[in-house]
Amino acid sequence: MPAPASGLASFELADVRYDVPGRAILGPVSLRLTPGRVYGLVGPNGSGKSTLMRLIARDLAASAGEVRFSGRPIGAWADRAFARKVAFMPQFTPASDGLNVRELVALGRYPWHGMLGRFTPADAAKVEDALARTALDGLAERAVDTLSGGERQRAWLALMLAQDPEWLLLDEPTSALDIAHQEEMLKLVRGLSHERGLAVVVVLHDINLAARYCDEIVALGRGAVVAHAAAGEIMQPDLLSAIYGLPMGVFAHPVSGTPIGYIA
Repeated sequence: MPAPASGLASFELADVRYDVPGRAILGPVSLRLTPGRVYGLVGPNGSGKSTLMRLIARDLAASAGEVRFSGRPIGAWADRAFARKVAFMPQFTPASDGLNVRELVALGRYPWHGMLGRFTPADAAKVEDALARTALDGLAERAVDTLSGGERQRAWLALMLAQDPEWLLLDEPTSALDIAHQEEMLKLVRGLSHERGLAVVVVLHDINLAARYCDEIVALGRGAVVAHAAAGEIMQPDLLSAIYGLPMGVFAHPVSGTPIGYIA
């Protein structure tokens, strides 16, 4: 993996909370996420994974505490300046009616030229590179709403790559995919991170996928960080039991040696 270039931005969360009337959803959470790593957010349903993701994506504002990006309060960033650094794929992507794949991916260039700016040859090159890197160049003229689930997820990932960010934030990108497409998506994301020095935060339900494709795992439970460590360190029976509230065991994959968690 290439070392991240100096000067790239980190996320820092200090005693961050998110509450709704009558209920605490997340926090307090203190966490530092540094460039050039693939972070997996894991934990049971309702543990706060998507809430944490939406806080660092600026899709939600913290009820208390502070989220900082590149040393500045996250709310102090102008929208386009933040979008040049951070690309976010929400759990439910917006409708793309009437767009073909190339047109969707081209929307990723908006932070760089704005609503009235000219779409330059440099913008077009970024779009074509993103299509090629996600193996969508042969589908560029296809309507997005005719794509399979896996193809559609790759199209949104291509949009994010065309955005040319330092960070990719992916909220459950594999939830609607079969096992083959889950592996395809995460292998692609990990490869892009290591090739380009991108930082990635990805919400996953499958701890074994997280252990296989992430450098570090942040495990949440009841709105708090239960553990944050290298993937191999998380894959311990007692720690997995604490995260999921079930008796868990771990064995080594017979070929790769990757730790595999299971319900004991």
